[in-house]
Amino acid sequence: MATSTQSKGIGHRVGVVVVLMAGLAGFAALTLACLQRTARLRETWPPEADTFYLPPSSALRIAALGHTELLADLIHARANVYFGTQMHARVPTKWLAQYLDAAMDLDPKFQRLYLAGAAMLIYNGQKISPDMVLAAIHVLQRGHKAFPFEWEFPFQIGFNFLFELPQDAGEDDPRVPGWRQQGVEMLRQAALYEGIPYYIPNLVARMMTKSGADDMAIRQLEQSYAVATNPEARTQIRNKLFALRGKLYSEQLEENLRVYRRMIDERYPEAPEAFSIVVGPRTTALGILTPAAAAELPPGKP
Repeated sequence: MATSTQSKGIGHRVGVVVVLMAGLAGFAALTLACLQRTARLRETWPPEADTFYLPPSSALRIAALGHTELLADLIHARANVYFGTQMHARVPTKWLAQYLDAAMDLDPKFQRLYLAGAAMLIYNGQKISPDMVLAAIHVLQRGHKAFPFEWEFPFQIGFNFLFELPQDAGEDDPRVPGWRQQGVEMLRQAALYEGIPYYIPNLVARMMTKSGADDMAIRQLEQSYAVATNPEARTQIRNKLFALRGKLYSEQLEENLRVYRRMIDERYPEAPEAFSIVVGPRTTALGILTPAAAAELPPGKP
């Protein structure tokens, strides 16, 4: 009887061991299959993923152990190093937006990060594309939400919608009218803020004219230059500033020349130019000859 009971106990334990071994073998097989699948997926990753990959913001927040602002500073510093390295190598900064989003998630009140980050996304040594500008607008919109009373955010957003995007996408892009409408609205909002620089309302009032657009572009580039941290990015912005100022100066010279020629034609075009400058406007018995009256006079008639 005892022997029969012992045999049953041994048989039960053997059965349990067999089941456990079978379970472990199945688990090992499943683990091996998962590892093989993971390895195949890993082969499709870009080679720089090991260096530049960031966990999701939710995981970073847990890892920060309550020091989210410190971790945001560290990520921002890493983003600056990455930005400088990529720009020096003349390669795209495709991981930059992820770094900026992670830092903003951890510290939404990091005000300088929004303006500097938007400038980095646009001025990074690459040909500016609409996607780059839209990524910068996304960063600025997050900044506008975090700091709703700061005029820089609606001003920069409006400029990018009204001028930068149409310029980079081309006038044939069907999105241009919508972008311009959003830009006008954001710039009008910027002009209503308290404490804005004196030139903003005047720029907004002239924003649909060519001269107003050029002036606004210069102001926007000056602000981007001020917040840019990388020397090469500052060089790129500075070159755009020089080109735009030179173009504007050239146009002003041409306009001044046209005014000068018109003045000579209205005075004494048959005489040397110095004569018209020294003598001044043509006069008649009734007084100074206006341009309209001069046009009605016969040729050569004083």
